[in-house]
Amino acid sequence: MNKIIFLLSLLLSFSCLAQSPEEKAPLPDIFAHLENELKISHFPSPVFASIDPDEPDTYIWKHNTCLISFTKDIKVLEGGAYIFYNDQWNLRVRMEANEFCKLFDIKKCELKAGQPYTFADNWRRDQKLYGGWAMWYAIGVDKDGKKVFGVGKLDTVGELYLNKESQ
Repeated sequence: MNKIIFLLSLLLSFSCLAQSPEEKAPLPDIFAHLENELKISHFPSPVFASIDPDEPDTYIWKHNTCLISFTKDIKVLEGGAYIFYNDQWNLRVRMEANEFCKLFDIKKCELKAGQPYTFADNWRRDQKLYGGWAMWYAIGVDKDGKKVFGVGKLDTVGELYLNKESQ
């Protein structure tokens, strides 16, 4: 029995070591006392870079971002994104509700339960080809006044799709 417990604890410790730093990093304090009720997802993820003929000197990580509240109508209060560096999530951009909702086409900043909202061209552009982690977030409030949040992590890879497909 002790051997089984030892093996299980050893496997668990290896799985924790296999996680990348951004997966293990604590969420920013702003989310500490909020319930995680919103879902944010990115497609594709991970996202590789491409080069557009109209912008030949620019790498573009083309993806979209989707936000949904599965069970409740939610009034959006704010949204934005963090990026991961120095072993922590660092605020990249914070948007007031109207600015954030415009990106996702959320009428009156009200998420309807079960309705997905999409930021279709949420693209990263850079002159350098390098990867990194981003984390989009949204904070809102339900009809009972309870604040909720959701986050969605995105891996932007420092490689071109062309290189990925040839492997």
